[in-house]
Amino acid sequence: MEVEIISSETIKPSSFPPSPKSLKLSVIDQLSPFTYTSLLFFYSLKHSHDPLHLSHPLKVSLSRALSDFYLLAGAIKDNTHVLDNGVGALFQVARVHHTMPQFLNQPSFESLSQLIPFRYMQTRSSSTMEALYPQVAVQLNAFVGGGVAVGVCFLHKIIDGTTLSGFLRRWASMAGGSTEEKGGGEQPEYGVAAMFPGRELLVENSWLSKGYSPFVGEGRICRKRFVFDGAAISELKAEVKRKSDKVPTSVEVVTGFIWKYMMIAARQSTGSQRSSVLTHAVDLRRRMAPPLPATSIGNIFWSAVAHYDTPKAEIELSELVDLVQRSVAEIDDGFIREMAGEEGFEGISRWFMRMKELYSSKPYSYGFTSWRNMGLNEVDFGWGKASWVSFAGPENSVLKNVVVLNEGILGDGLEAWIMLDEDEMNILENDQQFLAFASFNPTIILA
Repeated sequence: MEVEIISSETIKPSSFPPSPKSLKLSVIDQLSPFTYTSLLFFYSLKHSHDPLHLSHPLKVSLSRALSDFYLLAGAIKDNTHVLDNGVGALFQVARVHHTMPQFLNQPSFESLSQLIPFRYMQTRSSSTMEALYPQVAVQLNAFVGGGVAVGVCFLHKIIDGTTLSGFLRRWASMAGGSTEEKGGGEQPEYGVAAMFPGRELLVENSWLSKGYSPFVGEGRICRKRFVFDGAAISELKAEVKRKSDKVPTSVEVVTGFIWKYMMIAARQSTGSQRSSVLTHAVDLRRRMAPPLPATSIGNIFWSAVAHYDTPKAEIELSELVDLVQRSVAEIDDGFIREMAGEEGFEGISRWFMRMKELYSSKPYSYGFTSWRNMGLNEVDFGWGKASWVSFAGPENSVLKNVVVLNEGILGDGLEAWIMLDEDEMNILENDQQFLAFASFNPTIILA
């Protein structure tokens, strides 16, 4: 598939507040990787349009949105500050020499990667990346015969899922979408660094510094999309409820189900039966007392940790779901307070030491994140709601053992992008018990 970049420019904020300020990074921001979160929004316009003409209202509204979220237009400095220098956002326009229906017939991770601004991950030092890379990058893709895809990349340094969702809704409402969109008129709030003050990090407490990361792979990594419809999720919930008095959410039951079959694939691939550690990203805002507003800017999340060490041949779904539920419930206001304030780094250090201990035996390790209930399917740039919202990423990403969950097209299902070692993926995608609930990469039906 040929994607032709026809223009590229920098979009700067249309204005700044009377007294703009630089922002200190919180310790959670400092711990966050210098990588991008990438998404694609597909809109099935009926006729062909000049992509440069389509791009004009997007660029104007992006400039206005950046004036409200002005620190997202700044540069990261020394992993300690975001400068209020307004370096701006990258904006590219591209022609896709392919029709959208052809493209969405079982879309691959590699083809999706061509529609985002940073198709390949750059291997540079973090200091070099600070100087060269914007926090927000956009690529407007126009397909032959009609339809567009808006690819966005957000630097993870101060932009977590809630922050990017709020920014996207603000931008979309300014571009001509509904002004009643959730979050469309709320002002961003800065200052979480005062709650989790940044500092010179004690990197020896991170298992990453010891040369082992369960989420960085070597060799061939496969990235495949699986879809769980509403009926499949209801059946999985019913299975869990037959053995437990707790009612799982859709995310909890799908997380437990995927975890189970990834462990089975790992056992078959390696021939060994090890314990397993699962981490799941959790938004801290609503778990605080009082809760922080969704407009609070920054990485305000932490990882729930579930440890499965039962040496049984048969892995019970209900047991895994219970472990997931318990791990998420542990992240309450008391847990958060132990990480907050000037003394909070002691709590963070204890968490890292726990992780170091858990990973010391090289368990089967998996990382999950969910974009459900973030309003991404509601993002309307003036063309109506998206026909499909997809995870994307650099084509040469080295992430493995990672699962990204997103709302299905109809709203009652879930999509899962799973990143695994090739041998394990071959086992998973041919496991008929897994496929009884998970459909492998079905065609996207345009509205």
